[in-house]
Amino acid sequence: MLLRRVIEHVKAQNWTAVALDFVIVVVGVFVGLQVQQWAEEQTRKSQEAAYLQRLHDEVETLIATRNPIIEEREKWHIEMQSALRAIFSDADAELTDDQCRGIAYNYFVSNPTDHLGSLLELQSSGRISIIRNERVSEALRSYLLTRARARDSQEQISVLIKPLGPAYPQLMKVDTPSLVGARAVTSARFVCDLEAMRADDRFLQDLDIAQSHVAFHTFDNARVSAKLDELQRVLLDELGSSALEAR
Repeated sequence: MLLRRVIEHVKAQNWTAVALDFVIVVVGVFVGLQVQQWAEEQTRKSQEAAYLQRLHDEVETLIATRNPIIEEREKWHIEMQSALRAIFSDADAELTDDQCRGIAYNYFVSNPTDHLGSLLELQSSGRISIIRNERVSEALRSYLLTRARARDSQEQISVLIKPLGPAYPQLMKVDTPSLVGARAVTSARFVCDLEAMRADDRFLQDLDIAQSHVAFHTFDNARVSAKLDELQRVLLDELGSSALEAR
């Protein structure tokens, strides 16, 4: 109908009317595009808010899942460090059960889970740009970078790690085996021959190297956990801000 009217105005050489029709068309197209863009942006914001909530919930769950494992690894690292001091420095010291177990379990250096399902979904679908919030984007980038470094470190440690228990059975003997049940795991008890350890130069060298591997593993886990805590705080802040704005 509009096209027919334009043709009639052109035939009548009513250029004012033609110009007015042109303005109406341009304005109509512009308004239509603006409405479409507004609708698309509203959809994107809604999707972003949903992903932020999912990420927050997953980060919270991941932290709760990782913490017991990390605390256990930190405990064994502390016991291993104290065992080294006893072996190298304190002539009158005796190794405790935990110190002996810390040495025997030096190979427990696999990284706790660090996956976030929503983040993996956004990356694999190429939709990570849906997160426009600068603070969240920066926290995600920082977490991903730290996680990548920890994974690289873990890969190297896994190649180099030498389980001391199987390598030196004459120095560490199992006194009580691990009992694995449906709901609990009881760690084995080891008996360490302290004097024989001190006299074995090869063992002492391997022990020192093993301690450095466990230290790197523990520090890597701590850095990843710190970034997760930071991401959790940012998500909580932004979700709180979004909720206030929606009121």
